[in-house]
Amino acid sequence: MRAVEPRERGHVPGRPDADYRYPGPTARQYRFRRVTVIAMVLALVELVTLVAGCLSRPAAALVPLHLGWAFSPVSDTVTIRVTSPAGTTGRRVLAQSQLAVSEPAGRHTGRWSAGGGTIRVPVPAGGRTTLLVRLTGPQPLTRTVTVITPPPLRVVASGVSSGRWLVYTSGPLRPGSPQLLCGTDKVSFVAPSQVAVTESARACPARLRLTGQDGEQLAVPLTVPARSTATIPAVSVARLYCFARSAGRAIYITIDDGWTPSAEVLDLMHQTYLPITAFLIANAARQNLSYWKAFVAAGGMIGDHTVSHPYLTRLTRRQATAQWGQDRTLLGGWLGQTPAVGRPPYGAYDHAVEVAAARGGLTALAGWSATMSGDRIETWNGKPLSPGEIVILHWVPGLGHQLTALLAAIRAGHLNPTPLTPASFAGIAPQRHTLSGD
Repeated sequence: MRAVEPRERGHVPGRPDADYRYPGPTARQYRFRRVTVIAMVLALVELVTLVAGCLSRPAAALVPLHLGWAFSPVSDTVTIRVTSPAGTTGRRVLAQSQLAVSEPAGRHTGRWSAGGGTIRVPVPAGGRTTLLVRLTGPQPLTRTVTVITPPPLRVVASGVSSGRWLVYTSGPLRPGSPQLLCGTDKVSFVAPSQVAVTESARACPARLRLTGQDGEQLAVPLTVPARSTATIPAVSVARLYCFARSAGRAIYITIDDGWTPSAEVLDLMHQTYLPITAFLIANAARQNLSYWKAFVAAGGMIGDHTVSHPYLTRLTRRQATAQWGQDRTLLGGWLGQTPAVGRPPYGAYDHAVEVAAARGGLTALAGWSATMSGDRIETWNGKPLSPGEIVILHWVPGLGHQLTALLAAIRAGHLNPTPLTPASFAGIAPQRHTLSGD
């Protein structure tokens, strides 16, 4: 039997005691592996950096939005506008937004909407309207807007004075293009809230077109009286009234004498277009004619308070007639406005004084139902001022302060100062008892 020679251990596969060694990687394999590892590490670093950047990136900044509104008395609308000072970014946000406005109005609810940041909403004049404004889109916005609108322009009084038909409005007017009513009757603006129409050859219906200072339009139908009737009708007795018409919550401000003109009063008249009747003593008015001409130009009314302020009840009828008539004539010549209403000095009157006033050319006499004592208002019944009251003040130092206090009470009572004219006493019972005052 032939002996088999054992093989070398290193060459016997599968034996546990084999000492086999695999050959190492070549230089090319080593370089490939190193490049692969480096690329994987760089990719991992880039991925981590990208994730960290996304997590730390801040949200898009909000653009500033501004909400504003403007009321147009011409159309009785309020324009609500959302704007942004952020340039292109702000315009982009508004272009992608929807603006909606809602308003509870009694039983109904008004709703308006429009794309972008602007919307126009109708609102009633002379009231308080609350609007809920919502902007939906990339940047929502919700606001509540309260709109307080001025009362509509209206005529508060009209009548004949010094041969002209006068129209008084509730607010200042913008002088417009020249108008001719009935073909020949010229329209002139004699004060911020006062229009005069010249006499007509015959009675003529017309429509007076007026424009408020804020652009509001008003068309006033009226009948221009014929020249023969465009005068205040004569009366045999000029009755005295302590109250006047209360329509429109009217109240009447009157100031007596005229010895101390007040620049503050004139300023108030220009600022608030306040109708005031000045019952002037001729002897006092002649000392400051430039002031009283400015008073008339500001819309003031002139009343007759006699030439020298006597107790008329102590004079003869002829003397009392002269006091009324001469004062009326002088004031009309100086100021271009001839009084139709008078006030007896000290409130002293009787039937003879009323007859003398009528003979002097007056139509009515005005008493009063409320006075000012310092800053305190004293009414005939001790209650707050009410529509139809006639308030008396005097041209004395401190009048501007008194008038400011009176206006505060008038506004608190929602009353409307109104010019005092002969028409103010239509339907009112005359006074039957004498007054006390000055």
